[in-house]
Amino acid sequence: MKKIPRTTYQSSDELEVRIKEREADAALLPPGATRQSVLKEVAQLRMYASVKRWADAEPMPLQHK
Repeated sequence: MKKIPRTTYQSSDELEVRIKEREADAALLPPGATRQSVLKEVAQLRMYASVKRWADAEPMPLQHK
């Protein structure tokens, strides 16, 4: 499996572009180990983008009862 380069500098929007590129790559590949590797990378990038969106979100104010 190819290592995903560290992309801490990328925004979630930039990661979404990368995800779409890798999905297109996977669509061109025949079923097999290489395609599964690319799809695994896509899943990892999706999770990373999700975490980036969460980390960049505005904190919710605390509500006292």
